[in-house]
Amino acid sequence: MIRTMLPVLLLPLLALPANAEKVPSCIGATTYCAPLVACIPATGEVFRGVSLGHDSGPVRALSDAGVRCEGTWRRTLLGAGVAELTCSDGRSARSTFRWFERETGTAVGKGKFSTGDEAQFWAGNNLMRYFQEMPPGEMLRLSCKVLES
Repeated sequence: MIRTMLPVLLLPLLALPANAEKVPSCIGATTYCAPLVACIPATGEVFRGVSLGHDSGPVRALSDAGVRCEGTWRRTLLGAGVAELTCSDGRSARSTFRWFERETGTAVGKGKFSTGDEAQFWAGNNLMRYFQEMPPGEMLRLSCKVLES
């Protein structure tokens, strides 16, 4: 039953918002480009965008609320990644990833906005496969679902 529900749970994260034409994409990229999805569990705000480069590069994302965040990311000497972003609504964010799921090539991490809101993110070219292959117990613990009022 969990596997049957999986596409319904992921739809809010992976589906393009109404302002999809403005969401940064990998189309036309001249360097390595990976789609990304991020979410603030406390508010349900979902960001979609791109991360460019192999060891460092720009990051661009747009939230379903129309907030644009841009910044840079870099890989550290220990193999983790760090990103720092500034958003159009005045917020800033810092995120790190310490775990890389090799089979799908998905980077998984957490971050924090200047407001104190914590975020989760995923970046990679096989995000749908990553979520589809996620163990059911982990899927149930996934806190990045669009919240119901």
